Amino acid sequence: MIQKLQVIEINSLPTHVKLVSYKVTRRIIEQNHYLGYAPCGCKFCLGIYADSELVGVMIFGHPIARMEEQDNTLELTRMFLFDSPKNSESKALSLAEKWIKRNRTERRLIAYSDTAEGHTGTIYRAANWKKVKDVSVGNWSDSRSNRRGVIGGKKLKFERILKDNRSD
Repeated sequence: MIQKLQVIEINSLPTHVKLVSYKVTRRIIEQNHYLGYAPCGCKFCLGIYADSELVGVMIFGHPIARMEEQDNTLELTRMFLFDSPKNSESKALSLAEKWIKRNRTERRLIAYSDTAEGHTGTIYRAANWKKVKDVSVGNWSDSRSNRRGVIGGKKLKFERILKDNRSD
């Protein structure tokens, strides 16, 4: 039996990110993210912290779309923060970007906003990501798992190019 994680009240913006296990990340995503599952293809997971409290998680992986450049690109496949102050998500993106620049060789980040859930990419725009494409999605199902299919709508694709010569 999986024990439900306790919801915490967060009063400050994220202060740092660090590696966390896929097991911890998966548990938080499965219990709290609207899609209800953590995707495969994970390269690493980052915990989002406000001082010493774990307030959220991110999963970065190989780009899911086969036609995407795979060697130099990371896709943010899931992000979840417990209820937190305004701008927490964009602050977390900025902290993750700095961590990736210090610890990884990939220099291109991509992510998608699900308009069917009312996500318009505000957090990405606030973190200086660029909207590069509207992506139409169709119906799908996977009888082998509890994954929920997407019905209609569109996703907004965002991109962030990391520059090595930028001061942090």
